[in-house]
Amino acid sequence: MKQIKQLSLFVENRPGALSEVCRVLKDAQVNLCAMSVADTAEFGILRLLLDDIDRGNAALKTAGFITKETNVLAISVPDCAGGVAGVFEKTDQLGLSVEYMYAVPARIKDKAVIIFRFDDQDAAGAKLAGAGVELLGADEIMQG
Repeated sequence: MKQIKQLSLFVENRPGALSEVCRVLKDAQVNLCAMSVADTAEFGILRLLLDDIDRGNAALKTAGFITKETNVLAISVPDCAGGVAGVFEKTDQLGLSVEYMYAVPARIKDKAVIIFRFDDQDAAGAKLAGAGVELLGADEIMQG
């Protein structure tokens, strides 16, 4: 099954915190392919798709960040009104619970791409693939 490694880290909710992360990745020559921030009053959870997750992870750890790798699914979505609704209809029919999602800022194969994290990644990937949903691999996302 096509799963993509995502890097998550805590960042302080303060001016300059996100630019510090981006600077570390730039200095390590790691390309940032997608990012999402979920925040609270004191900190945020930054989720990243990188072209070289191992080098990016090492650079961020060296800079003092605490990181975690998780698997996510990249789903190809028709880039039209209702495209995402069609994916949610499938997840509902299959009984899948979405933990979170975010979009990739590039089109792949003339379609939009949304990153999903499910409560059971393996089962979700198998069910979605079996239902005809197009899952994309890391190579397709990073070249997008």
